[in-house]
Amino acid sequence: MTAPPFHGPDSVLHSVIEHVFMPPKLPQEDPGEDIEQKTNVALCNNLIEAAQKFLQSLPASESPLWIRMIKTLELVRLAATVPFNGANLQRVLSYMTIGGTST
Repeated sequence: MTAPPFHGPDSVLHSVIEHVFMPPKLPQEDPGEDIEQKTNVALCNNLIEAAQKFLQSLPASESPLWIRMIKTLELVRLAATVPFNGANLQRVLSYMTIGGTST
């Protein structure tokens, strides 16, 4: 039995919970690009928020690593928000510094 579809603000939360904890059995029904994009952005937002809260509890010596990680997660969120085309990919890559971490 499948759960009834949710609509409104709770639908994103429902999609995140289903995506992380209760993925449907294959073959999956395609939720549609819009719902998938909202779910991915919501996951990114939750992860960034958790990383920022964790950063506050770290000693100053470890903060630079987490700051770079958070900036990288923000780039992932940008990729989830805006479909990648040549111009967007070039813009995201231009934010990267030598060595593969974001600035």
